[in-house]
Amino acid sequence: MMVFHSIRTKLTLWYTALLGATLLGFGATAYLLTRSILLNNLDRSLRNEVAWVNEFIEPKARKVRLKRAALLELQELKRAATALSPVDSLDVATVETDQIWNQIYQHTLLSPRRQFIQILDRNGDLLYRSPSLEDETISFSYIPYRTINIVTIRDEQNRELRLASTQNDYVKIVVAYPLEDLNEALGDIFSNFGYMAPLALLVSIIGGWFLAHKSLKPVDTLTTTARAITAQNLSQRLPRQKADDELGRLTETINNMIARLQESFAQIQQFSADASHELRTPLTIMRGEVEVALRNKRLPKATRELLTSLHDELIRISSIVESLMTLVKSESGRLAFRFDNVELHRMVGEILEDAQILAGSKGIRVAAEQIVPVTLRGDAVRLRQLFLNLVENAVKYTPNEGAISISLHHENGNAVFLVSDTGIGIPKKEHKKIFDRFYRVRQDDLPDAGGSGLGLAIAHWIAQAHHGTIEVKSQPRKGSTFTVTLPLS
Repeated sequence: MMVFHSIRTKLTLWYTALLGATLLGFGATAYLLTRSILLNNLDRSLRNEVAWVNEFIEPKARKVRLKRAALLELQELKRAATALSPVDSLDVATVETDQIWNQIYQHTLLSPRRQFIQILDRNGDLLYRSPSLEDETISFSYIPYRTINIVTIRDEQNRELRLASTQNDYVKIVVAYPLEDLNEALGDIFSNFGYMAPLALLVSIIGGWFLAHKSLKPVDTLTTTARAITAQNLSQRLPRQKADDELGRLTETINNMIARLQESFAQIQQFSADASHELRTPLTIMRGEVEVALRNKRLPKATRELLTSLHDELIRISSIVESLMTLVKSESGRLAFRFDNVELHRMVGEILEDAQILAGSKGIRVAAEQIVPVTLRGDAVRLRQLFLNLVENAVKYTPNEGAISISLHHENGNAVFLVSDTGIGIPKKEHKKIFDRFYRVRQDDLPDAGGSGLGLAIAHWIAQAHHGTIEVKSQPRKGSTFTVTLPLS
């Protein structure tokens, strides 16, 4: 599709692709960075928590190195043996032990994080477990001595936990934190990015298209103006850009190029006009002298044939010079048209008679398929020249005993003139070239029909001057049909 070949579309797609890659990279970086920061903060908090519990409990570790159940059992045995009162030294030790666990419990309640604390003795027997663990026990084999190790594990309920552990001479300390809150926060970030990224890409496509349109709008203006510049209006220039940017410099360069082309065309036109004008007089003189010589009836046959051939060539060269003068004047604007009401059907009838005379020597049948009354505003002289050029071409390129048909009718508010022949035809690849000046179709297996290559160029120019068109449909060795369409209004 042509839209994908547009610079505007390419800029928009490249801009969107770049933004998409940027968003993807930013999102991935933000996700990984946020995860790393949250994990580092959590690890720092767990490390501090383990250090606090260790520093708090180690000075009192001798009092708690036995399990509470063993203390209670020992207390009952000693009461039975010595009949101690409820406030003896053993009760004091029990009260102090309870105070240690209560302080750790209160510290757990004051912590903003939902932490799990588990303290074991050297034998692995449980001394303390935070209430949040309920009946669950955190199982982890590797607990380093006097250093803190942080790992990620899964507990009995298959929850992912971030775990920090250490041990001293008396107890093993484990502090864990469930990662579901951290994963949920990261999931929210990922979901928000998943919602916002497509919206950002949509906005970038619309914004990129708008910006590309605004940026390239001067290019569209330059393109439209440049298309309107032809050999007939080389004095026109591209609109100058206010800003001294790339487009401004490009416009200035193209305008300078057009100025140079205008100067070259003017020189060529002047040369063609001067050459044609200078050739007209000697050609006219030579034609007159040859015609005078041909009136001498005592000329030898060979001399007469030579002079006759020379006369024909002089007529051909004079025709070329006149046609060239016509084209030069048309391009320079020195050839004025005289528009008036023209009855085309009468003109075509006269041309039909002329065509029959021209084709008589070759035995070509010339007939009118349809001629309806048509009147339009135009230059009668130039329109006659247009139609006659097409008829002469048809006679010239149609072999002996061929056929030519002429038609004139109305169609969609236009006058349509057709000339069809059974001539040599024109290859399809050359259909557009035949309206160029001096261009002649040559086929090796067919004889040269002569001609200057200017007739169709003049016909095309006259049709354009009347806001009309001229088209051709042709196949080699099957003939050609030229269609002239002229607006009636």
